Amino acid sequence: MGAIGNSCVHLAFNNPLENGVVLMKNKSSCKLMVPSNSFKVKRISCKLSESGVEESATSNKVSNSKNAMEDYNTVMKRMMRNPYEYHHDLGMNYALITDHLIVGSQPQKPEDVDHLKQEENVAYILNLQQDNDVEYWGVDLPSIIKRCKELEIRHMRRPARDFDPDSLRSGLPKAVSSLEWAISEGKGKVYVHCTAGLGRAPAVAIAYMFWFCGMDLNTAYDTLTSKRPCGPSKQAIRGATYDLAKNGLWKEPFESLPEHAFEDVADWERNLIQDQVRSLRGT
Repeated sequence: MGAIGNSCVHLAFNNPLENGVVLMKNKSSCKLMVPSNSFKVKRISCKLSESGVEESATSNKVSNSKNAMEDYNTVMKRMMRNPYEYHHDLGMNYALITDHLIVGSQPQKPEDVDHLKQEENVAYILNLQQDNDVEYWGVDLPSIIKRCKELEIRHMRRPARDFDPDSLRSGLPKAVSSLEWAISEGKGKVYVHCTAGLGRAPAVAIAYMFWFCGMDLNTAYDTLTSKRPCGPSKQAIRGATYDLAKNGLWKEPFESLPEHAFEDVADWERNLIQDQVRSLRGT
């Protein structure tokens, strides 16, 4: 679905300090930059009124948006060590990973939920954002949740801190638990998102594919990133795998293990991981 007219999204930066990085307090619009021909971006955009008054009122916000865009993407490139950028003004974008799983950026308005329901048969939305992420981008989350209820879409939240591999590691088991449950229900596709759909959301999808689909970590990682170019933390996924598979008091610290440890697991370890993840349902 293409953009509708000129898009305009107002972003509120309410938390100027995240993970020790100063973020500018102004308004922003951003877009996702990926290698050409890598995947088809689905876009939902709001239409800007053509009145001269409204365009004049937004001109200063547009000029300020470049600084805010650079701030956010500079942080993402440094903390995640990948070349990708999030550009909010292109609207929601996503990629179909499996027949049951979609990974993308945040829905920005109720109409995005309508699109997911009508065009993609989405029955579940798994949101990995913290409250301050939503506030940062000026998204009206209550209106999105309300629309989900009206369309009988189950909206779930498993917050993890952005640009924080340790937070992602600790949150992966519960997030994958929600994802695995939703897929097992079989009522429709599951839409997993964070803010940009480049870190937390793909990590959850990759962990699910690793733990429940019989893939090793690298196969799951390559499968997803071939469809949605992004750079989620392999270390966070490896760490979460280790936490689930080696839960005895005798275990050695994960940090002391070889660099590629827990990129694959034995069948008995995968069964243990699956049992532990399923036990987290409803927590």
